[in-house]
Amino acid sequence: MDNFMNMTKKAGHTAELQRLVDLHAVYDDAMDGKLVLAPIDLQEPGKRILDSGTADGTWLRGVRSSLSAKHHYFGSDVESELFPEQPDGITFFQHSFTEPWPEDIRNSFDLAHIRGSLAGSSPKKPIDVVKDFTSLVKPGGWVQLQEMNAFSPPSNGPAMTDFARMVSEVWTRINVGDFANELKSMLEEAGLQSVQERRIICEIGKTAKPELRTQSVNGVTGPVRPLTSVARGVPTSFNEEQLDTLPERVKAELESEGGRIEVIVAWGQRV
Repeated sequence: MDNFMNMTKKAGHTAELQRLVDLHAVYDDAMDGKLVLAPIDLQEPGKRILDSGTADGTWLRGVRSSLSAKHHYFGSDVESELFPEQPDGITFFQHSFTEPWPEDIRNSFDLAHIRGSLAGSSPKKPIDVVKDFTSLVKPGGWVQLQEMNAFSPPSNGPAMTDFARMVSEVWTRINVGDFANELKSMLEEAGLQSVQERRIICEIGKTAKPELRTQSVNGVTGPVRPLTSVARGVPTSFNEEQLDTLPERVKAELESEGGRIEVIVAWGQRV
């Protein structure tokens, strides 16, 4: 995934952060504003909430804005350059979830969350990342994972279908596999209880709500070009011309016809 990270950096952090904000708006709408599906009582104040792969803390701020109770919010990311200059009550710290977590924060959180980041597990396996991640929550605490389904996506036009196929081939080649469809089983293998899963369809582009059309296209198309760069470094069924044209094909199709993505959310409790 180094090619993906390098291209994202070259595109500029401002553009990537805006893409994440736009995609967050799509998810927030599709989830009816309920970003936390784990049945944790967030009306009781004082919870410790961690978001790994937080970027600038968009998910944390979204959760905080929906609650009246006061909690303690923590965000980690491998790229500290993404952290806001004004943390606004959120504690940010640099960390890669492929590395062991600091011992002093294990068994300390009430809710630990990862969204859209598990492809970055490579060269480790996502299950190894998830197992170590679950050690961060205290007994009774919850872990929630959310990822986009590239291996069995909703029916779409040819460009979005090609995009999903390319991503599934890349995930296979970098040995992270079909992790989105394995979120529930990974939490179970990690020893969590009361594990549940929910699948959510998000409309993108022309078929989205008018106020979300532009945001949804930007949120989904932003990673296409960096992922084609990753695809050039591993064996896939795509040739150079197909990879060159895929980003514009996806954008044009979403703007003219629309499309859909499926996100999978799974959660479980440590006992």
